[in-house]
Amino acid sequence: MKTKISLLLLAIVAFSATSCEPINGPKNIPYFSVSPKQKVVFSPGNLQYKASTKEWRFAPSQYNYIGENNIKISDTYSGWIDLFGWGTGDNPTLKSNQNSDYDRFVDWGANSINGDPFHTWRTLSIEEWNYLILNRPKARTLIGVAQVNNVNGLILLPDNWVAPDSISFISGMHEGYMGGSGYSHQTFSAEQWRRLEQNGAVFLPAAGMRIAKTAVAETQKEGYYWTATIDGPDPCFLYFCDGQIYTYSVLIDRSTGKSVRLVKNL
Repeated sequence: MKTKISLLLLAIVAFSATSCEPINGPKNIPYFSVSPKQKVVFSPGNLQYKASTKEWRFAPSQYNYIGENNIKISDTYSGWIDLFGWGTGDNPTLKSNQNSDYDRFVDWGANSINGDPFHTWRTLSIEEWNYLILNRPKARTLIGVAQVNNVNGLILLPDNWVAPDSISFISGMHEGYMGGSGYSHQTFSAEQWRRLEQNGAVFLPAAGMRIAKTAVAETQKEGYYWTATIDGPDPCFLYFCDGQIYTYSVLIDRSTGKSVRLVKNL
């Protein structure tokens, strides 16, 4: 398999307690810069789909993910799934392992989700993820791995972050690298997360990936999140573990089920 790595960030970096002052931007709305001119808000959880009712929703909490039940993906399955092949906004139960069956990108945000109007939400491009992680003001202090309500994942803080009283955040990754243990270097209870979330914190669970329709791997260890970008023949995605974060494009990878986290323009 050919792998192209377009970004390596924060690979086992030193941590620093983060307490950032607001910068100019929309008042009273926690926002994230994805380019010098574009700010967004994130959806309240990962995208989920129920085939039996053709229903789209966001996860009940930011730390909610489906896990092993994603292997039940089918046109009639009555449970929820949250690991999708690339660009399957119009065909979310596609489980073919043929790369050619994923020949065009249909944004999942084109659908009505949680009752919102069609096209309310959208998928970030790889360039926007790179800007958010690397180039927005104070970028390196606004990202870090953690365990939230016993779920491992990645925390993103808004540009205008103000920490809640008596709760500190440690930015950066951790030396546990791919083992999953490094996430627990900072832990937040459900109540602590509620307070962080009220101030705009976003959590991406390490929900793993679905391999065709046969297995779900790397849950609680690694996160894989689709982007809207294709690099030559290869779609791009965000990847993280406890020790590293990358943006990738990988040959013959469109069929692998990955998480989707949408945004809305401000």
